[in-house]
Amino acid sequence: MDAGDDEPPVLLDRASRATRGKRISKLLEDEIEQDEAFWNQDALKDEEDDDNYEEEQDAGDEFDSDFNEDESEPDDEPEKEERERLPIKKRLMFPGKTLRKATNAKKKKGIPKLEDDAKAGKPSPSTQPDVPDEFETEKIIRKSTRTSVIVRQAEREAIQIMNLRNLERVLAREEEVKKKAVVHKDTYDGPTIRFFSRDGESRLEFINGASFGSELSTTSAPYPEKSVCVVTGLPAIYRDPKTGLPYATMEAFKIIRESFLKEEADRKRPSMSNMGELFESIAGEHSMPKKRRVEVRSPSISGGGLRHGGRFRRIPALDMVDED
Repeated sequence: MDAGDDEPPVLLDRASRATRGKRISKLLEDEIEQDEAFWNQDALKDEEDDDNYEEEQDAGDEFDSDFNEDESEPDDEPEKEERERLPIKKRLMFPGKTLRKATNAKKKKGIPKLEDDAKAGKPSPSTQPDVPDEFETEKIIRKSTRTSVIVRQAEREAIQIMNLRNLERVLAREEEVKKKAVVHKDTYDGPTIRFFSRDGESRLEFINGASFGSELSTTSAPYPEKSVCVVTGLPAIYRDPKTGLPYATMEAFKIIRESFLKEEADRKRPSMSNMGELFESIAGEHSMPKKRRVEVRSPSISGGGLRHGGRFRRIPALDMVDED
């Protein structure tokens, strides 16, 4: 102990008052009077001639005959077997850390005593080294979660920047496409007529030189003339798609087609007859001297040779023969 602790306490001198302690003494007297009045009530007084009341004697504590005997050890064996049969739980292993081997022996069961109650509050030495391990695991988990959160946040920011750039590119392309796809429609500035219908009234408005007489004609149009069949003279019902001539009956249609085929055949014949003149003009330019044109007709083919000679039949033509 220090020397300062042995010194007597210092008391402060106060001036005496005439009214010191009057209030406290008065309060104490009031409390004593109230206490006496409460306990001196008739209901709380003991009756002297109370025969019905009997005092109960305290019964002694009763114990079983086997209270002091220890429990038999065979009862603990099934509990031990059940504990041994329980599956071993797997623990989470973090990187850079190894499990510590348990070196403590199994505890023996005994009768609980009063002294053990005080020791029960203190942590056992077997559980003390596990506490820092749990703290270390929590620290490692917190560090890993913090790093994972930071990494995810960085990835999100990078993805957000990429998405913004892609969006800008897409918008720029859309604007270019819109500029190219703009179509300037031609507007009509000529004479027009507008029709208005409001409040049960209809009216026409002529704009840009349009007039009632020029746009709305009052004269009736003449009826179209009816077509007449070329062959029979009857009113025509049909029209030939090739010639465009109207006809009324099937016989008239056949006559129109026969005449059409004859005309086509006549057109083709002069072209075949003029082949000789064309050949002469071509041969005259590139002909050799001392040559003469001679007409030679193909010999008549007998009936027996028609089948074989029909394929090699010669068409009348002009042959060049040397004068020699």
